[in-house]
Amino acid sequence: MIIHLDLDAFFASCERLIDPSLRGRPIAVGGRGDPFIFDRKGRKNIDITLENGGAFVPTLFYDAQSSFQEYFIEGEKIRGIVITSSYEARSCGIKTGMTIREALALCPDLVVRPPNHLFYHDRSHALKTWLGTHIPVLEQYSIDEFFGDLGGWIDDDEVPTFIDRLRRRIASEFGLPVSIGAAPSKWIAKLATSAAKPDGCRVLFKEDVDPFVDPLPIDAFPGIGRGFSRRLKAYRIETLGELKAAKHLLYRWKKPGQQLYHRVNGDDGEPVLAGHDRRSIGISRTIDPLFDRDEVRRRLIILCRHLAQLVARIDARPRTIFLGIKYQFGQKSRRSVTDPFIFSELSLRRRILSLFKRLDTYPGLAIVRLGIGCSGFETVPTTRGSLFDCEADLKEQRLWKQSAKMRRKYGIDIIRNAVEML
Repeated sequence: MIIHLDLDAFFASCERLIDPSLRGRPIAVGGRGDPFIFDRKGRKNIDITLENGGAFVPTLFYDAQSSFQEYFIEGEKIRGIVITSSYEARSCGIKTGMTIREALALCPDLVVRPPNHLFYHDRSHALKTWLGTHIPVLEQYSIDEFFGDLGGWIDDDEVPTFIDRLRRRIASEFGLPVSIGAAPSKWIAKLATSAAKPDGCRVLFKEDVDPFVDPLPIDAFPGIGRGFSRRLKAYRIETLGELKAAKHLLYRWKKPGQQLYHRVNGDDGEPVLAGHDRRSIGISRTIDPLFDRDEVRRRLIILCRHLAQLVARIDARPRTIFLGIKYQFGQKSRRSVTDPFIFSELSLRRRILSLFKRLDTYPGLAIVRLGIGCSGFETVPTTRGSLFDCEADLKEQRLWKQSAKMRRKYGIDIIRNAVEML
């Protein structure tokens, strides 16, 4: 059997560990488009971390020790959105993605806290380490979700007792409520967890899968996004049972459709993946609409500094550099280039700014999101590149590595580029 663990309202539960007086009260953790990273003055950085893996796991965090006023109020505006909320808040209609202003109007007693991502990562990493001693094959799917394979470890008829005991121990040792689902396949186990929430367990044996899955609406299945949902409903497919009966249609949609069909059918055979290597590192930020291209370039230089520090943290040697731009009316420009080179902050910056010059295809539109990343990590230092520039590139790399050591010790903002403060 495969199990799926999902920490209930994880960020909100962590806030209650910090402040027990929040227990039983409607609370929300809010976020906003990083009001600190592009600041010309104060240093508010705490750290970066790469301890946790999986989807939707950011790596760069800023000071959470701000008051509501400092973090969410800008002039006369309340900025930010709800990124998670307690079940007490959800019963009042609070939803993820709702603006903080809307949430407070809906629930005046709502307690809203700035995110404390480093603490959330610390608790997630501690739990992952603990789970690794109790589950033979463990995969971290996101900061608050894990898959585990119990095959050959726990007999199927013992799974209900095992996962209930696991749930109780996590609550006792970490103070975190968790829901656990179990099923013969990975994605059906995740679906079972949804039925177990909050703070419960649900086991689906082989004979239970079809009666449980078939009546559910297609939107309940993990991995069916809005695009797939619209396509399926255009064919009058509303339930997962109807989807399973439309194998011929899903197979016409090639690999994504075939993969979805087998996941819903529970015969995908996808394994729990333990300890897979990090394939890429990236950082992106949503910003207020910005027309000034000089300011955009300044912000890209700042993102390069932070991305370079992440690369230094894992001693990576990327070959591929990526840049993505989103404009105010939804237009997007994306491009990656693969070019073996001697990595440093300066070499990354040159490539990103060169990409931006070619990629900014709508110069008359405001930019609302910037994202950069790197991948294609080599296992040994590159010996390729320009022979004429090699010595200069190596000198830049030595300087960057020394700067990275200083930043790791004293904070990523201890050494900044002059252009960042202009």
